[in-house]
Amino acid sequence: MILILSLVGCEKSRSDPDTTEKEQVDDKKGVDSSTAGDYDSSLPADYEGTLSMWGWDDEYFKIVSEAFQEKYPNVKFEYTPVENGDLIQKYKTALITGGELPDIGWAVMAYRAGIFELDMWEPLNQEPYGFDISQVYECVRPQMMNSKGDVCGIEQSLAAAGLAYRKDLAMEYLGTDNPKELEAMFPDWQSFIAKGKEVYEKSGGKVYLWPGLADAQQFIREQQGISWIEGDTIHVTEALKHSLDIVCEFRDSHTSDTLEAWTPEWYEALGKGTHIFTGCATWSVAFEIEQYDPDGKDKGHWGLMSAPEGNILWGGTTMGITKTCKDKRLAWEFIKFATLSTEGAEALSKLGLLTTALKPYEENSDLGSYQSPWFGNQDIGRYYLDEIAPNIQGRKTSVNDSVIHEGLNLINASLRKDPDMTSEEALQYLIDYLLEELPDYNIE
Repeated sequence: MILILSLVGCEKSRSDPDTTEKEQVDDKKGVDSSTAGDYDSSLPADYEGTLSMWGWDDEYFKIVSEAFQEKYPNVKFEYTPVENGDLIQKYKTALITGGELPDIGWAVMAYRAGIFELDMWEPLNQEPYGFDISQVYECVRPQMMNSKGDVCGIEQSLAAAGLAYRKDLAMEYLGTDNPKELEAMFPDWQSFIAKGKEVYEKSGGKVYLWPGLADAQQFIREQQGISWIEGDTIHVTEALKHSLDIVCEFRDSHTSDTLEAWTPEWYEALGKGTHIFTGCATWSVAFEIEQYDPDGKDKGHWGLMSAPEGNILWGGTTMGITKTCKDKRLAWEFIKFATLSTEGAEALSKLGLLTTALKPYEENSDLGSYQSPWFGNQDIGRYYLDEIAPNIQGRKTSVNDSVIHEGLNLINASLRKDPDMTSEEALQYLIDYLLEELPDYNIE
């Protein structure tokens, strides 16, 4: 049985955060983890235990936990939905006050570096767990470790991202809807910009290549795989100048519209046929394109391709074991099942998602295949695995990356509102912002 302890508004579950309640509690029959045996072997099928976790993707939790309970029917879960942006403070509060932490902790990419530095994680690469990080795709490995090199969590799914494109618009304005031909057409962002200006003029100002500046800047800045912070140095110019330069050219050439990213207007534009391309992670298919382009299902509106200058990891959530976990052996069994096993990958495929683990694809080649009616006959699962993921440079994150994120959010808003703001001014604004917010760092 799954116990929902509280309902808190989150991206995929929008309940009032002030209305929390404990719906149901079952008697728990705890089992001493010392009796569970080797951490590499499976647990007995009749093993009894309870695991608690805080998370924000209710559907993911439901699918994966129920699949686990098919194998271990006597295991129960206590799940508390939370806002992903609130979780780091929730962890900190529990650590400061001596409050209870969940047995299994989640960490979203945007806040992960800070979360992983909290003294609350079991090092999964050490005994008794002995996790070998080579079991997962290379591009996700840097983001699964803390500053000491310990693995604090394993990715729930592969959040690889390339570009989705409207095939009807691509045929009309670019002359092809073939992903390989489009990739050849756009080897870099400069060729993309040149065509963007042409499309805008040809359409009479009605069609853009890209919807918004902030989502473009976020995509482009992740392509280089350069750590923003190393030691006491912030690599602003090396890591971020290129993305600011390109986004300003996007704006000035009308390659991009100026929709505010991730607003209702931005989402609704996916179904309006006014923007040819958008960044598209594995999770974007179900949660963005399929939701906001209802006509696209029957018409097979979309195609998937690699982006100019490389693909990225866009988002992602890890699961790890907290030091206060009451049954670490059971927690490890669940995490192995959810993130590394073929059975877990099969459950994940029901959500249209792909595991980061390599072995499941060897054991069941069908796991790499996924099709959505919105993408016609294209096997987008295989395209993500074979074409997009190999062309990703994972970036090692740092504790104060979130401060840089905030500065970039302010700059992107200014670029959208002020058409006269230059990339040089944007870069200097970011440098000044970081000098004030992080005075102990060298800004380069």
